Amino acid sequence: MKLGICSMWGESLDQFRSEVRLASDLGYDLISIGDSPSGWHEMVTTMTIAALEAPKAQIASLVTSPFMRHPLVAANAFSSLDDLTGGRAVLGLATGGSTVLAVGRMPATQTEIRAEIDAYKRLFAGEEIAWEGRPVKSLRFARPVPIYYSAFGPKALQLAGEEADGAIIFAGDQNLEATETKIKAIRDSATRAGRNADDIDIWVTSYISVRHERSQAIEDLKAFIAVNAMALRTPQALSMLPSNVRPLIEAFQTRYDPSEHVVVGGKNVQLMDEMGLTEFLQDFDTIAGPEEHMTEVMRKLDNMGVSTLIAALPGHADPLVTISGLATARGAL
Repeated sequence: MKLGICSMWGESLDQFRSEVRLASDLGYDLISIGDSPSGWHEMVTTMTIAALEAPKAQIASLVTSPFMRHPLVAANAFSSLDDLTGGRAVLGLATGGSTVLAVGRMPATQTEIRAEIDAYKRLFAGEEIAWEGRPVKSLRFARPVPIYYSAFGPKALQLAGEEADGAIIFAGDQNLEATETKIKAIRDSATRAGRNADDIDIWVTSYISVRHERSQAIEDLKAFIAVNAMALRTPQALSMLPSNVRPLIEAFQTRYDPSEHVVVGGKNVQLMDEMGLTEFLQDFDTIAGPEEHMTEVMRKLDNMGVSTLIAALPGHADPLVTISGLATARGAL
């Protein structure tokens, strides 16, 4: 089982560097960087710092989305990063959360994501493309950067299997059966598309805290737990909520502040607590507990065919403890 972190450069560059260095020193295989332009420092700059601090790990976006950068600009940035690192760059893509919210847009549709992936593939292959009805020149320094798609619903899982080099799935320890179902959907989609299903690399990311007590771990993760409400923005997701919870979730979504995205103790955390949503949201996409529990979860994920477990850190109250704890847990596999 490979390990990764998702980190971001916020108020302290030293804190960000310490997270990346510790992960690198402990043999983590992946350093990924989030994209949240209104609340955190710029993603590609941060990825470059991470690449220099972790000279052996893959460096990925986790995740960027359409509407933020022209595909030529983004493809050039990732090709440049891949060249700088000797082939360690990965483009992680999603429909958009705090990114699109900050610019007043709804998440991309699956049709828009498919077009985006196709554009990147061709640009990374050194080809010219057409974008929004206009011709786009090829990259002089194109590189074959792999594309991973962060997939949630059935259509996204299908698209990941059909088009992506890898899939990124959010998962929690309270419902690992759903993770197995998602992986099967991706593999089945790949097979139907005439691809080798085993060629689709699977990453799982989760809000992870390594603590002796689950309740203590949940306290570490509250800034992340608030984000779970934003993952329920689609009509399908909202329709599955209990009738007494849905209006609260919808009200929270309208008041969510993207400039405080995954900020420990920030406005969004306070709002979640005030609205009484913490208990409902805390079991979504979290892995919380002692090292032995982490080892058992890793074993289960490994048996499902997951290659990499990623601990999300920007909203974590004590990230260094979790980085060390996960490394110890992997050592016990």
